[in-house]
Amino acid sequence: MANDYTNALNNYLQGRNQLAALSWFDTQTGPVHNPSWTSQCQIYGSVAGTGTGPKKWMARNEAAKVALESLQRNNRP
Repeated sequence: MANDYTNALNNYLQGRNQLAALSWFDTQTGPVHNPSWTSQCQIYGSVAGTGTGPKKWMARNEAAKVALESLQRNNRP
């Protein structure tokens, strides 16, 4: 599935009643026909992961992977 990490992060946070803490900050650079997206996954307003990609969902998925791995490693929130 294309958004595996984004879905996994949502499920992780939802299972801890923390889904409302999740927010995204997305920026696009480059020409419209060949954009580059950068996404920040924020939890309680702190950046938990950053990702880049040619499509927004790809950048978010990469950021979600970083955030999820960090949360699981630190057993938070």
